[in-house]
Amino acid sequence: MKKGLIIIAAALFVAAMVLPAMAVDMSLSGYYRVRGFYQSNADQGQVTPWEGTNPYGGANAYGSPEAWWDHHLQLNPVFKVADNLKLVTRVSAFNNQMFGSGSTSGAITTKNSATGSDFATFNDPDGADNIIFNRAYIEWATPKGTLKIGRQDAGTTFLPFANSERDGDRIRYNSPTWSGFNFSAYYEKLTESSVTSGHNIGDEDKDSYVLRLNYAQPCWWLGYGLDFVRDRTSSSGIAIPPYAAYKADYFLHHVALKANDPTNTYFFEGELQLQAGDYKDYYGATADIDRKGWGYYAAVGMKKAPLTVALATAFTSGDDNAADDYKVGPAFGLDFQPLYIATGPYSNILTSQSGTSGGAMSDTALSGLPSATRCNTGAKAYVLSADYQCSPELALHGALGAAYADKVGAGVDDEFGTEFDLGLKYQIMSNLAYELHFGYLWTGDFFKGPAGKYTTDDIYQIDHSLTLSF
Repeated sequence: MKKGLIIIAAALFVAAMVLPAMAVDMSLSGYYRVRGFYQSNADQGQVTPWEGTNPYGGANAYGSPEAWWDHHLQLNPVFKVADNLKLVTRVSAFNNQMFGSGSTSGAITTKNSATGSDFATFNDPDGADNIIFNRAYIEWATPKGTLKIGRQDAGTTFLPFANSERDGDRIRYNSPTWSGFNFSAYYEKLTESSVTSGHNIGDEDKDSYVLRLNYAQPCWWLGYGLDFVRDRTSSSGIAIPPYAAYKADYFLHHVALKANDPTNTYFFEGELQLQAGDYKDYYGATADIDRKGWGYYAAVGMKKAPLTVALATAFTSGDDNAADDYKVGPAFGLDFQPLYIATGPYSNILTSQSGTSGGAMSDTALSGLPSATRCNTGAKAYVLSADYQCSPELALHGALGAAYADKVGAGVDDEFGTEFDLGLKYQIMSNLAYELHFGYLWTGDFFKGPAGKYTTDDIYQIDHSLTLSF
């Protein structure tokens, strides 16, 4: 770690010395955050709100409190080579590394130790103690549009509800704007397996081809997106019934809308996502599996200084594990955090990578259940929130929300729980801010297992942070 920091510092120093002679302008922004965290039932990133011993057994498989300090440094150097040509980069250090440890707190990457898969992904497979070059891409702006090539922000939805912060390898074109209309098109290599697996004679890659259309007017904005995903990475097996080697081709349709009245007092925002396609068995041993997942987010609210009030709902479809279809929708992304615990990246109840399931939204969330009674739960949530700007320096936040499963196994209740949150942000100086958050989740009967067999406990969480931005 020390060696890496010295290298970065030396590189920035050299760049600062030589760039004027090279006629290259460099700008630098970023932040450094220190944070303290406590959760009463966290258990290494997996929610286990049981009293005493977890009925499903296993090491560390019980509801236990967790507390730590962590920190994160992010640098965003931009090198302007010409008026219309830039090299845009991002460098991170510590990556929510816990004080006194070489491990991440889980806010960057939370791994399923049993399978090695990600529950939550930021720049996977970044570790806590690495210096990470998150982004590096060329941005070339012309009168006919802007071209971006390289590793860049790889958000996939218009609004945060099904989006997880990540970076991806893309070639992207953004058009100019004509009377409020513009579009973007890009190709992203999601997974390169043909070469790295040693099976380069076959196609084992996963690629995404995306089109985004935008139309904006003074009081409203409309967006439509079409994603085509071509997946050949599971030629050796699939993790959904009937567990066959498969190839997948599917489409994701996004429709989003934002609107407000001329005084900007009342507002609406929402997004609908539909998934359609199939998984085809490579060898024809089993029937094709249809993909039919869907999800939505909608919020209405009022802004009347200094108060903002909003009522929101979000949904992602679950799957009952039928052998001929796969109905898991776009899981709530890690960018979507209206509730500190239920949609927070630490407890991981509802948030996850897009297209997979969160900690509770999984057919293994109740791992003691017989496989025939499990399912990918999906989720539906309702949140009432209020924000009050007490002064230019102090802002208060409150929220009340409830979450339920869309699908559940036999004898399992659909209630994830009800949560109440309070928070504040105090701007100490223009570039120094303190935040304090408190959340309490009345754990739902979902966690009691079949027929309410097990005893659970509620979850509460407190975290606070000091952030220096520049």
